[in-house]
Amino acid sequence: MKTVVFLSDYEDEIEYQAVFEILSKWDIRGITAKPREVCITNGAEGSSFLFRGAPLLPDLVVGYAYEDDLITAMKLMKLWQMMGVTVLNDGETLFCGQNKDLSSAMLNSNAEVRHLPYYKFLELPSEKTLHSIGFPLVAKPVNGACGRGLFKLDSYAEFCDWFKEHEHLIKDYYVQPYIQKKNNEDFRVVVVNHVAKYAYSRRGANGSWITNLMKDGTGKTFTIDTLPQELVLMAEKSSIAAKSLFCGVDIAMDTSGAPFIIEINTCPAIKISRYIPGADTLVEQAYAEFIRQVLIDHDI
Repeated sequence: MKTVVFLSDYEDEIEYQAVFEILSKWDIRGITAKPREVCITNGAEGSSFLFRGAPLLPDLVVGYAYEDDLITAMKLMKLWQMMGVTVLNDGETLFCGQNKDLSSAMLNSNAEVRHLPYYKFLELPSEKTLHSIGFPLVAKPVNGACGRGLFKLDSYAEFCDWFKEHEHLIKDYYVQPYIQKKNNEDFRVVVVNHVAKYAYSRRGANGSWITNLMKDGTGKTFTIDTLPQELVLMAEKSSIAAKSLFCGVDIAMDTSGAPFIIEINTCPAIKISRYIPGADTLVEQAYAEFIRQVLIDHDI
């Protein structure tokens, strides 16, 4: 039996279990391990790992760690890579994905991806500087998630008030122009091995510009072939730019109907029915099949 380890927090274990149930049909065992709970012994012969008192001997490791677990997970993944263990969503992918200024730079480096410039200010910029960028502006935490900590600023006066109130956090924020979305709607396109597999739309609660489902947004699933082809292709190219083999690409159409990338999530939701009642199991199925194929391709 092969063993696949998801390095993550247990808060979302129900999502990984959905993948593990499918993998078990192919005699593949799945384990969720919180990075800080893995013990390491390292010497001249290499490293060994204990988890809950038993040896942890993965054939493949999936990085799904974030926030306080990220650095510890990156160290573990590096050790396993040194031992020849295959790692998906490796440390660099997770680090860049969760530092959104870096992922924005990666997206902007691809001429076929329409993304937004970003700006980091350590001191209050002049009114002329901000008007040259154009209002409204959106201030985002570099390491934010789930729609938390977002601010839309419509004028220089609003920006000044926000800046002064959050001056102690400014180094952790970046600023981007705000683009009005067509129908106040965006899409999450789930991309596996650089191929779009699933999509759902999101609308903010009570007309809010923040559409994240964790912020009470509403979602509706779509089959990939019903979305505009240019939107799907841009999502796939974004996954290549971000070097992410499994990701959720947040994309929208502007009021003229042209697509643009909002951001990319390298630890996206897997069990979509957890957020959209009645959603099917295509995402966990696609991810499980991808993991199985990686094991086969690497002759593991």
